[in-house]
Amino acid sequence: MSDPITETDLLAYVDDQLDPARRIEVEEHLARDPDAAARIMADLKDRDTLRLLQAAPLPRPGEPMLAAATRLERALAWREVGLKLRRIAAVAALIGIGWVAHGQVGLGITDSEASPKPPAFVEDAVHSHATSLLRARMTSQHETTDFDTAEILAVTGIQLPAFPAEWVVRDVQVFPSRYGHSVEVAIDAGSLGRVSLFAAQVPAFDVISPTPARIENAQAVYWQRGLLAYALTGAGSDKAIERAALRLSHTLQ
Repeated sequence: MSDPITETDLLAYVDDQLDPARRIEVEEHLARDPDAAARIMADLKDRDTLRLLQAAPLPRPGEPMLAAATRLERALAWREVGLKLRRIAAVAALIGIGWVAHGQVGLGITDSEASPKPPAFVEDAVHSHATSLLRARMTSQHETTDFDTAEILAVTGIQLPAFPAEWVVRDVQVFPSRYGHSVEVAIDAGSLGRVSLFAAQVPAFDVISPTPARIENAQAVYWQRGLLAYALTGAGSDKAIERAALRLSHTLQ
């Protein structure tokens, strides 16, 4: 028996983030639920209208296009809020269980145990950054500066963000990761120094805003868009790397 279709599945369906088998299950669900199907068809129409608006910019878009973009933006914003609220509720429930255990059997939750642990892909990003620094010091390991973002997307399914004009890409490598493919981009980022952008496939759909994390004396800021996860790692100041990661995340559609 397949898993029940959730709101997250419907959002992933609109965003083209489901594998073929799950898409078929969602479409079967929509065939049995006319109200949900009508809502998803409206979201798909708004999505396609917004993509058309982005692909063919005009001096002044028509009011129907602007209205469709506004509706889609609001719908996605409210769904993201809903996902965040569900995560907050889950954390609150776990904390409540911890306090019950503390009161009944003398167990407590320390500050370190209560701190959120970064996703596993952040550790992979930090290790990839260390590897890119190692490659840069080896004369026998030639760096690859030529890359095609469209080809990377077509072959790996990973979308890279648009880099600032003042950043210089020094190396691009495709690696296997624990969940599929990953891409490591080594960059000379001006005042930030040498940074690495790690992008990889992950199994669970989520939306995470840029979040700082420190692992093994390396500063990283990670975020997630659907089934793709990203992390920017470097040795610059925490706030500077966080601002750069936020800038990159805004270039992803």
